[in-house]
Amino acid sequence: MAKIHELIVDLNSFEFKKTIDVVLDPDFTEEIKLTSAAETHIELYKDKDSIIVTGSVKTILEENCARCLKEVSIPIEGTIEATYVLQDSVVFAEDGTSANLDNVLRLEGDLLDLSERVIEAIIVEVPQKVLCEKDCAGLCPYCGANLNDEQNHSCQKREEIQDEWHKAISDLREKLKS
Repeated sequence: MAKIHELIVDLNSFEFKKTIDVVLDPDFTEEIKLTSAAETHIELYKDKDSIIVTGSVKTILEENCARCLKEVSIPIEGTIEATYVLQDSVVFAEDGTSANLDNVLRLEGDLLDLSERVIEAIIVEVPQKVLCEKDCAGLCPYCGANLNDEQNHSCQKREEIQDEWHKAISDLREKLKS
């Protein structure tokens, strides 16, 4: 398996087109927890004042279910898209991105690090709310038991745990009833 440094491209090493096919270790990044290697295919196209980057990444990552906290494996098939342009061609914001165009980045120097584009392609494909199943029952709000494992769960600890905000709402509800 390849290491992350294989995603650093010397722009002087090709004239018009370059293809990179690498399989990255699951631990190539600390930003996301991958459980399988990241199969990465990238194509770079060189123009007179820009580099167009396209490609794909396939992997499996692990997240926790938003309701029951069970670990869930998520297959990812992400798309890599970016255009790097010379500083004189486009007006850039302070962070190096174009103020008006999506995926247009400043090209600086002769080395191009594509690792951020691979990580970005993976992260964009992660669902906002990860669920182990569509009808996940979650955790018991009183004792924390997984309600998927105990479908007939009847919690013995039914005492309400209230913070100040919920107590104020409860008091207001009681006042309105009377």
